[in-house]
Amino acid sequence: MKKHLPTINFILLLLLACFIFFDRQTSAIETFKEIQAERLSIIGADKNLYIAISNPEKQALATTHGVPNNPGSDRDLPGIIFFNRVGDEVGGIYYDGTDDENFAGITFDQQKNDQIMAIMKDEYIEKGEWKRWYGMFFRERSDSIRVQKLYDKFLERTKSMTKQEKDNEYLKFKKYLDSEINIYRMFLGREESKNTGLFIYDSKGNERIKIYVDKFDNTRFDILDKDGNKINAENDVEE
Repeated sequence: MKKHLPTINFILLLLLACFIFFDRQTSAIETFKEIQAERLSIIGADKNLYIAISNPEKQALATTHGVPNNPGSDRDLPGIIFFNRVGDEVGGIYYDGTDDENFAGITFDQQKNDQIMAIMKDEYIEKGEWKRWYGMFFRERSDSIRVQKLYDKFLERTKSMTKQEKDNEYLKFKKYLDSEINIYRMFLGREESKNTGLFIYDSKGNERIKIYVDKFDNTRFDILDKDGNKINAENDVEE
């Protein structure tokens, strides 16, 4: 019996080692009742960021191939930002508010570009009265290659500016993009005027078709020319 003890001890040691190894493998997944963090980053085996869940101060910036599109800016909304496997931001969920304002949205980005579809809502107080709009937006955005070239020129032109100067220039640049390159094409929802319905725009951003119910519960169907003039007659139905 004694001559078999080394073999028995070796087998017991091997079994103990296997138990410890597999126990560690199965206990790698832990369950928590609550996790507190300023930001939670979901990454892949390649260290690529896929999801950022964050407070306002730590929120991830919009990126293309992992490079921030506007590195001098701050994104100060809490929410969830999604990225694809090559490091492009592709949309997200945001929300925030105060006693005088409340807004939220879910956005879907065009390839190498900004949002082209979104579900949004905004509520704010103006002169003691709450103003509200909410619904689904569709936008038409220019080809991403053109936008990237314009953005590269913007970065080159502003690289020696101070942060404040760069932020001011970025607001002008964004205003140009929104008026010339990023065009609203359709809105389905409720406007601040309390009109609720479908509103369709042409390729220049001009409102052309309106099918809605107004705040007095009258049904409306308007066809407009590019200058906003009605071109259909007797299109209102009083109820």
